[in-house]
Amino acid sequence: MPLCFKEKLGDDAVWGIWEIKEEEDWFFKQWQLSPEENQHFNKLNGRKKLEYLSARHLVHLLTEQENRMPMHTSISGKPIFLCHPTLHLSISHSHGYAAAIISKAYKVGIDIQLIVPQMQKVATRVFSEKELSFIPVGKELEMLHIFWGIKEAVFKAYGIGGIDFKEQIKIQPFEYQENSGEFKALLLKEKLSIMYIGNYHILPAGYVSIYLFEEIEV
Repeated sequence: MPLCFKEKLGDDAVWGIWEIKEEEDWFFKQWQLSPEENQHFNKLNGRKKLEYLSARHLVHLLTEQENRMPMHTSISGKPIFLCHPTLHLSISHSHGYAAAIISKAYKVGIDIQLIVPQMQKVATRVFSEKELSFIPVGKELEMLHIFWGIKEAVFKAYGIGGIDFKEQIKIQPFEYQENSGEFKALLLKEKLSIMYIGNYHILPAGYVSIYLFEEIEV
């Protein structure tokens, strides 16, 4: 089975990545979708069906439960467990890989992306001059994907929507590390100020993955 890895993050969280190689039938031999999941699944086409199934299978592996807990979608589009509403969850998928994180204690966000040149076209629309200023020479493409992943993960962890990526999510300066590193990002929305802390990983297959936790209100 193409579970790339599963890693516990302290006592309260776990994350992992799954390489999508199976056909749809393989997943249905492992478990069945809930009626709500099946209704959503039937509206999907092509690759999105496999991404939907693989993300749920990965989450099932991370929970280490014998019976899979169905995932539902909140009004804002955030994945949740109705049977376990205090368990925080985030998922992502990109070009043949799925990623997920679960936490008992903190709101979480995750993102995985294939590193592609097109990211350079959106840089000035999504990232501030300050953020772009601490990108080291020669690592522009990697850092742009890290930045995008951080902002996507903050959006998912916040879970309500209505966020301006450029104006309301502020990535704190950090030094780029070759394989993995740490970062902080601040969400400023109306009177709300929330700090997120997390890690990024540059994966051998040419992907970048980011996960983060909501830290504190400041």
